[in-house]
Amino acid sequence: MKPHACQDADFLMMLRECEGILMKISLFFTNRQHDDFRDLYQEIACTLWEAWPTFRGESNLNTWVMRIALNVAGQSVRKRKRQPQFVELDESVYDTLVEENTDLRYHRLYNLIDRLDDDDERKILFLYLDRKRLREIAQIMGSTENAVKQKLYRIKQKLNKLKTIDDE
Repeated sequence: MKPHACQDADFLMMLRECEGILMKISLFFTNRQHDDFRDLYQEIACTLWEAWPTFRGESNLNTWVMRIALNVAGQSVRKRKRQPQFVELDESVYDTLVEENTDLRYHRLYNLIDRLDDDDERKILFLYLDRKRLREIAQIMGSTENAVKQKLYRIKQKLNKLKTIDDE
C-alpha cells in the first residue's frame, strides 16, 4: 500500500470515528435546515482533510478534530450573519438526525442559542451540552478551567435573561 493510500484510509477511519461529533456540531451551529447542515458538515470534513497531514498525534485526536470543527463552525456562523436572511417557505422533513428538533424544548433551546453573539460562547455551550468536562473544554478552547467556568456561568445567565425576555 502506498503511503498516500494509507493516509487516505487513516483519514476515512478518523472521519467515521468522529462522525457523531461532527454531526452534532453541524446541527448546533446551523439553523437545522438540511442544506445548511450538509454544507457545514462538508466544509468541516474538507478542512479536516486539508489539515490531516499536519496531525502529529501530540494531542488527543478528538481534541484536535473538535478544535478544527468548532473553528470552521464559528467561521460559518460569522459568514452567515453577513448574508441576507431569507424565509424558508417549504418545511421539509429530512434525516432522522434532526427529528429531536420537532420537540418544542429543543426548538426553543436552539432559538436561544442562535441569539448568542459570541462564537466562543456558542462553542463552550456546545461542549458543555455535549457533556465535556471543564478540563477538556479548556483544552479544546485553549483556555483555563477557571476561565471556562466563568464564561459558562455568564452564558447561562445570558440564556436565562433571553428566556425571561421571550416569556414576557
